[in-house]
Parts: sequence; structure tokens; C-alpha cells
Amino acid sequence: MRIAVTGATGFVGRSIVSQLIGAGHRLVCWRRPASDVGGFPKSPPAGSLTWIQGGLGDDLAARDLVDGVDAVVHAALDRPGTGFRGAEGDVLEFVERNVMGTLRLIERAREARVSRFVFISSCAVHDLILPDRPLDETHPTWSSNQYGAHKAAIEAFVASYGLGGKLPICALRPCGVYGLARRPQESRWFELIREVAAGRPVECRRGGKEVHADDVARGVEILLTADGEAVSGKMFNCCDRYISEYEVAQIARRISGTDGLIAGEETRPKNQIATDRIQGLGMTFGGTELLERTISQLVAAAQSI
Repeated sequence: MRIAVTGATGFVGRSIVSQLIGAGHRLVCWRRPASDVGGFPKSPPAGSLTWIQGGLGDDLAARDLVDGVDAVVHAALDRPGTGFRGAEGDVLEFVERNVMGTLRLIERAREARVSRFVFISSCAVHDLILPDRPLDETHPTWSSNQYGAHKAAIEAFVASYGLGGKLPICALRPCGVYGLARRPQESRWFELIREVAAGRPVECRRGGKEVHADDVARGVEILLTADGEAVSGKMFNCCDRYISEYEVAQIARRISGTDGLIAGEETRPKNQIATDRIQGLGMTFGGTELLERTISQLVAAAQSI
């Protein structure tokens, strides 16, 4: 397929690009003038990776992006503030760029008769969780911040376009995403792992629901190739497991061979995110093996910096 990708130079976007190129797809990706386009496959097959200038809210760039493509993966987030929960900046500007910008992109994809559109949403749509039902895709979405609220707003349009037969569109909802970032220092748990690898004492009291960026990318490919009837207008939770900082520190200490004190205890989740819907399409998550491999990479990075 020829696939348009937004947010390709971001943390998750980089994994999506690598996954799709590796699967033999041809990509056309948005970039801004100052975007870092290094770190991608150095010698991709000829014609498999094309960059064009553009961003959310640029209608001409949206038309150029979807011209002649079979599918769109929308992973971009325009950050007038810093973008993520609690730091969205001016809410009206944030919504204009991200909600309205996304709707313009969806409309251009519909006009171009794109055969599949995958929107990267977030489990941040859930802040208030009901105790009497599973946390699956049928659970109501209530967010306490504008980041989660804007994802939920776009999801409502994903449902209306997909269920209304206007566009074969769906949404993937990652939880917290971990992995080795382009700059290792920006990776989740990097500071913790660096302290452990140096043999210094650490204290671990937190944890969270996580999924590896590579698993998100595999989920995207599944949604791109799944039967349209099975995915159109639907949301798909994407979460591997709960990971405690205490577990991360224990693994890092074992891998690095140090003996620094790890204070605290392994924390547990209050709720489990149900992922039956995407697993029913063939998705498998990396689990502990992928977690340990990533921590090994972060230990090596921490020891080399």
C-alpha cells in the first residue's frame, strides 16, 4: 500500500514508519522544516519513504498528503504549548490546531477516497473509571484534561464517519508508551535506570499501564490490513501490561550487575485495560521479554553517556 503518515518524526511515529517500511509499504510523510528526519532506515527500498512539508491546519498540505494514497495513519499532535495532558497551552488554539486540523485531514482523505484511516488516540480519554464494568472500548470516555478531551472529541467523529459509511476509519488507543527514544535521555525510566546502573540508591513508588512503541506500530499495521467491516468506526485499546518502577529498577540492577539499594515496593494497578478487541484481530504484545530487552538497551545507553 501507499500510506500517508503524520507525526512520523515523533517517538511513536518513528516506530510506525519502521514497521510499515519493513512490511513493504510505501510511505509519504509530513515533516516540518526543522524536523529531525535522521535515525530512519538508512537505505530504504527505492520509493518507500518520501517526505513532504506540512502540518495540521495546512489544508493544501493535507490535500498533497492524501493525493494518490491508499491509507492514512494520523499520529501527529500539534503543540502550541507542549501538548500533553496538563500542558496544552491556550485551549482554543490547541483545539483549533488539533481537533479542527484533524477533521480537515479526515475530510481530505474522504474526498480522495482513501480506503483506510487510522487515528492514533490515547487511553487518556479515561480519567473517571466506573467500578461496575470492564475498562473496554464500550466504557464511557471522561477526561479531566484538554489533551484527553480532544482525543475523545476526535473519536466521536471517527465513529460518525466510520459507522455512517463516509470513510473506513478507526482509532488505536495506546496507554503510556515506552521504548528507546531517538535521544535515549528522553526514554521513559531513563533517569531511574541510569541511577541503578551506576549503583546509586533509588526509591520506586509509582507505575503505570504501558505498551512498547513497536507494539503500537504492529497494532497500526493490523488495523490497516484488517477487514473494513471489523474496524470501521471502532476504537481499539492498545495496552500490554502494568509496569512498576520497582520492577524496572530490579531488572536494570540485574542486567547492569550493580548492587545499589532499591527502596519501595512493586505497585499494582487499580484497573485493567481490556484489549480483547485488537487481540481478536491477531495482535500479540511483547510482554516481559520486550520490557527486558528495552531495559537492556537503556542500561547500555546510560552507561555510554
